[in-house]
Amino acid sequence: MYSLFRKLLFLRDPESVHTSAVRSLSAAQSSAIGRATLRAIAGRIPEKPVELMGLRFRHRLGVAAGFDKDARCVLALQELGFAFVEVGTVTPRPQPGNPQPRLWRFPESEALVNALGFPGDGMEAVHARLVTLRASGRLRVPVGINLGKNADTPPEKTASDYLQVFRRLDEVGDYFVVNVSSPNTAGLRDLQAVERLRPLLCALAEMNAWRLKKPLLVKIAPDLPDDDLAAVGKLARELKLAGVVAGNTTLRRELAPRAAVIERGGLSGAPQFPRTQELLTILRRELSDEQALIAAGGLSTPERVRECLALGANLIQVYTPFIYLGPRCARRLLA
Repeated sequence: MYSLFRKLLFLRDPESVHTSAVRSLSAAQSSAIGRATLRAIAGRIPEKPVELMGLRFRHRLGVAAGFDKDARCVLALQELGFAFVEVGTVTPRPQPGNPQPRLWRFPESEALVNALGFPGDGMEAVHARLVTLRASGRLRVPVGINLGKNADTPPEKTASDYLQVFRRLDEVGDYFVVNVSSPNTAGLRDLQAVERLRPLLCALAEMNAWRLKKPLLVKIAPDLPDDDLAAVGKLARELKLAGVVAGNTTLRRELAPRAAVIERGGLSGAPQFPRTQELLTILRRELSDEQALIAAGGLSTPERVRECLALGANLIQVYTPFIYLGPRCARRLLA
């Protein structure tokens, strides 16, 4: 049924569809009938609980950052069967993001290209929504928060942006991810170089040590050379981070040939999967057994999910597969 509905949706601009979807999910989660309807649509999903980072997950599949940037539909995603939701990327101040159009679909490749640039309501709005959600008593899954910087923040104040968001939201998130891997904010990926990443992660880890001691992870790009990727893994182990999210969107347009006409933004979806496998292999070797490895990138079938778990991933995140598989995504991928 969703495949037919998807054809109609895909006649519309991708970003307007996404905005409408988030608005509809937000409306549905606001009533008992709406939440029950979402559960019915999702279907029965077997629970296979796992303990990780001091948190309990009812299974291993969750929603990646980028879908619910401003924590508007966390409860709805929970009712659709996902075991955790990562919101964001959250910046200190609201910002509009990059000029439109900035989101493109490539259905023949089950891929997207996005050049969004962290549009969002800012940390105060996200804080208010998560406070309200937690006070409702309905939240049953861990909520991660993806930390970012404002586009107009000068390089010398980058760490300050991450620290601000972490400080403001540390009481309303269950785990936190330092996003230094989006290609859509100028200079952001430069922070992945270990000599620049170390002081940022050290500052966040130091703050974390004397506040709530929440699980802190770093999110890396699939385009990092293997040696640099291993170096980030070593750094995460040295600093005793909770883990690594592998990975983010890629600049490699040859993975979806028709996307070559789009000169900006990062590609996500099914074509990323071979590189995701490589990331997991390298990072699992560098991380300790206690550190979490979260796979994100091209996990569009149950077989791919199982392959990533076999390579050492502890959790799985999806965004683009959710767009292509629809509201029964969790059930289909956990089949």
